[in-house]
Amino acid sequence: MNDRSAMNDDNTTVAELKEQVHQLCLRKGWGVNGVQNPQHVAMAMTVEMSELLEHFQWLDPENVTALMEGRDEERRAMIAEEFADVMMYGLQLTRTLGIDITGQVLRKIDIVDRRPPKPYNPKR
Repeated sequence: MNDRSAMNDDNTTVAELKEQVHQLCLRKGWGVNGVQNPQHVAMAMTVEMSELLEHFQWLDPENVTALMEGRDEERRAMIAEEFADVMMYGLQLTRTLGIDITGQVLRKIDIVDRRPPKPYNPKR
């Protein structure tokens, strides 16, 4: 799919997203032939994850509810941008290492399903 403006979760595969990120790396001259060192990519993911977490730091329950109910569009947009950074690094990492994201997510779901249930404790 070439028209990125028409791409969304309903019509875009993970493989297409991996390719879009790879093409960005090629355009920007990042890495060798668009492939960056996976060690550096993994470390960069933690930096971006920290930036994502900053948008949740010190939120009180009312702010969290507002966010979940769509009443804090500005914060949601900032979270979306930081999440995109995390995902883009993840897509780079999995492409470089030949990891099938869908297969691994489904494998992990099976692992978690086999664990005994733990009661939900929102105060933890």
